[in-house]
Amino acid sequence: MPLRRSFLAVLAMLALAACTAEIGEKQLLRPIPGGELSQDAVSAAAPAYRVERHTVVAGDGVKLHAVLLRQPAARGTVLYFGGNGYTIGRFGAMTAAVFAPLGVDLMLVDHRGYGLSEGVPSADALGEDGLAAFDYLAGLPGLSPGRIVVHGQSLGSFIAGHVAANRPTAGVVLESSVTTTEDWVAAARGGMPIKVVIAPSLRGRGNLREVAAIDEPLLLLVGAVDRTTPPRLSEALYRASPLPPSAKTLAIVPRAAHTDCMVKPEAIAAYRAFLARLWP
Repeated sequence: MPLRRSFLAVLAMLALAACTAEIGEKQLLRPIPGGELSQDAVSAAAPAYRVERHTVVAGDGVKLHAVLLRQPAARGTVLYFGGNGYTIGRFGAMTAAVFAPLGVDLMLVDHRGYGLSEGVPSADALGEDGLAAFDYLAGLPGLSPGRIVVHGQSLGSFIAGHVAANRPTAGVVLESSVTTTEDWVAAARGGMPIKVVIAPSLRGRGNLREVAAIDEPLLLLVGAVDRTTPPRLSEALYRASPLPPSAKTLAIVPRAAHTDCMVKPEAIAAYRAFLARLWP
């Protein structure tokens, strides 16, 4: 993950200089432009899907680019929020290839300022955009909250957790997530002798508070060799969830790092079992 590598490089240089690192939204949110996801690209990766193009209007009027991938006889819909480097144009076809065999429809949304979405990203705005995307999807003909799973990877897991804590959903998947920004920074810093100051807008961000409010079935996915969001952070989220063991699952995926959980068979097996409990 380029952001993590650059972050660690900065920390290492500052450690050598005995300096203080300041972590704010500008260091963590790096908008990336992107293009359209074509039907040809989707057909090559996941022939069952047909592309519908949508625009989600956020609460402040910003227009968010989204696509809805539909296939016949889908059991439900996954609303997917990608990580910090994710845009629909760059990675949408790969995501389609992962989810099509699971028998679900799939909605992808470019974060504000990323891909083809308007606006400037901020931690608060991304959470509100997630709610707008969920409300838009749930309001489409034939859809309802009980047929939507909210899935977020890395940065997207913050959005998914916020949505699931504030809306009724069928279930939530938090992939490569963290408890708080403070815990994530401590994990990234390791033993480096450096002081890190976290901006007020980022303090406490993560999913530690959100999991306490999530009463839908929960699946936590994390790579066993993930050095960006180590498994112990997902383990802490699992313990913090008040759900009974029958309603929550922690899958630590062998051989998976930060961005490749969903291409591992163990993660797909956990996902299939999760969906089977939601929609037998």
